[in-house]
Amino acid sequence: LTFLNEPLCSLTLTKLDSVTGKPIPGTEFTVKDGNGTVLGRYTTGKDGTVVVTGLVPGSTVVVTETKVPDGYVLNPTPQTIIVKNGSNSVNSGTVGGTTNGNTGGSTNVGGGTNGGNDLTFENDPKTRLIIEKYITGTTTPLKGVTFLVTKSNGKLLGSANGEYTTDENGRIVIEGLEPGVTIIAKEIRTLDGYLLDTTPKTIQIKVGDAQTLRFYNTPIGGLELIKVNEADKTQRIPNTTFEIRKMDGSLVDTVTTDKQGRAHLDLDAGDFYAVEIEAGEGFKLDATPTYFTIQDGKATTVTITNKAFSGILIHKTDSVTGKGIYGVTFLLYDSGNTPIGQYTSDNSGYVYIEGLTTSGRYYLRELENEGYLVDTEMKTVYVTAGETTIVEWKNTPITGQIQVTKTSAEYNTMNGWPAGTPLPNTEFEIYEHRSGDLADTIKTDKNGVAKSRPLPLGRYKVVESKSADYYGLDKTPIEVEIEYAGQIVKAAMTNKSLYTNVSITKRGYSEVVPGQSIKYDLSGIGNNSTTALTSFYWRDTLPTKAVRLDKIVTGTYNVPGNYKIVYKTNLSSEYRTLADNVSTQQNRVIIASPAALGLASNECVTEFMCVFGVVPSNFRQVEAPAVYCNVLSGLTGGTQFVNQADVGGVYNGQWIMATDRWVTTVYKPGKPLPRTGY
Repeated sequence: LTFLNEPLCSLTLTKLDSVTGKPIPGTEFTVKDGNGTVLGRYTTGKDGTVVVTGLVPGSTVVVTETKVPDGYVLNPTPQTIIVKNGSNSVNSGTVGGTTNGNTGGSTNVGGGTNGGNDLTFENDPKTRLIIEKYITGTTTPLKGVTFLVTKSNGKLLGSANGEYTTDENGRIVIEGLEPGVTIIAKEIRTLDGYLLDTTPKTIQIKVGDAQTLRFYNTPIGGLELIKVNEADKTQRIPNTTFEIRKMDGSLVDTVTTDKQGRAHLDLDAGDFYAVEIEAGEGFKLDATPTYFTIQDGKATTVTITNKAFSGILIHKTDSVTGKGIYGVTFLLYDSGNTPIGQYTSDNSGYVYIEGLTTSGRYYLRELENEGYLVDTEMKTVYVTAGETTIVEWKNTPITGQIQVTKTSAEYNTMNGWPAGTPLPNTEFEIYEHRSGDLADTIKTDKNGVAKSRPLPLGRYKVVESKSADYYGLDKTPIEVEIEYAGQIVKAAMTNKSLYTNVSITKRGYSEVVPGQSIKYDLSGIGNNSTTALTSFYWRDTLPTKAVRLDKIVTGTYNVPGNYKIVYKTNLSSEYRTLADNVSTQQNRVIIASPAALGLASNECVTEFMCVFGVVPSNFRQVEAPAVYCNVLSGLTGGTQFVNQADVGGVYNGQWIMATDRWVTTVYKPGKPLPRTGY
């Protein structure tokens, strides 16, 4: 009797990169028989293959990819094969098909010793997205611009709440994105001096491609000031300070150049001039005014040069504070003790002595120094022509003190303090009269008294910088003078009481039926304070489980100006702009339905806010705003939902806020009345 046995067969699994065709090691497969019984799990080696042995000829085997290495997209499509011995095997997978961007089954040729069988799987590599940021019309990159990057379903990308910031090359590189995914990038923060580009850009990630989104920022109309070395104009000069003034001499602002020798300032159209008040290290102060004109919406670039300084540079400083001393006079002598020049220190305590073409020994003597002990010692200085010799020279101040007493000017209804009550926590700034520099900052104690540090003799200006709680700020300066050593100069000041209050009222329908439109009326919106408030806003928070925002009626207000309306959704914690430059004098209807805003199917507005910025005392609404919503159709009778509105503003660093709420009930039909008659 002769018995024949067929040998057991093997199956070779091969894993390849769908773009390059290179093998992919470290891919795990689960192998099952036709009944779903797991025969084993196998992982590809360095050559991207793994061999499954011990298979019965004629049996059905199902292979599913269960794990892929980082950088590849899992191919979920299983492949089925009927194991053959010594002949072509039959593969019932999808030949050359594609599922979710991944190549499916492939033709498998059997044959070979012991019935070899083959299955080939391919994986799409994950790819990268590059976001680039440039100045409009140039190839100059912008560092430090922040983007919010999300998927099309609103899911935030990355671990930092979807936020990415450009590097020194103006680039953001995001790795490991799955092909087929749609990415949305939106600029949310830009650099000072540039317009924010709020238009989002969308891109679909493709297999094997590194894709790029480019954004541009336009400089805001205003001044672009650049400081360079006169001898080498490619060398930018940092830490140079300028005063920007109108043609009538009034100060607009003070700016200092950054590490790139650049300073930007937003300016309205008009004529201005810049005056250098502090030079960069190693350069001579040039106080020559530079005139320029600003046009609406256009950036004006002004380049100012400085000469590198050579000679003697004296820095006269206070031995206690280290600050420069203004108005100190010096005599310069040559090596034969012959006077050759007289010089006076500037606001920062610097004296520039240049034009010394002869190297050698020189002498310096201090002549005058108001408020300080004069240093009569002659100093010897050795000078090398073409180089800068720095002399650090300190003086000991002759000091006195300034004391300010602060009391309530009247009865305060907010805290109940009567007139004459000492006011604690009032802050003052003390400025030197001649130089205008800040000499000290002081604050009143519980007795209403603020005391300065020892200050050099001289005249000073005292200005209130922060008032006590519930009191108005009085910025009227007072002038005092310390005339002799140890003198205590006393000044008394009063403050008027301050009332801060904001208000808002919210009303709507008491009862609604599912699917109907509901209107909310806002009234009493205003700043009832006796002072201006900053960061003033009013906001409406929607009950998203019950309604969807449809439109907003803006209302009007008693003070001319413009404001902005922003909103949030359930899929984004960042505010988006709904309307900008809205006039306070115009009553507008703004459509804000999900369709009008282009929201996703699962996205809805959770709140919107009207942002006014600074508003004066007694700022208030004239025509009432209103909010229209649509009630969801699936609500059950008896359900209650709450709509909340709030208003607020900042005074002296503190928020002044008010809130109102309105409760609405979904109508619930009662039981029908009993029938009567025939």
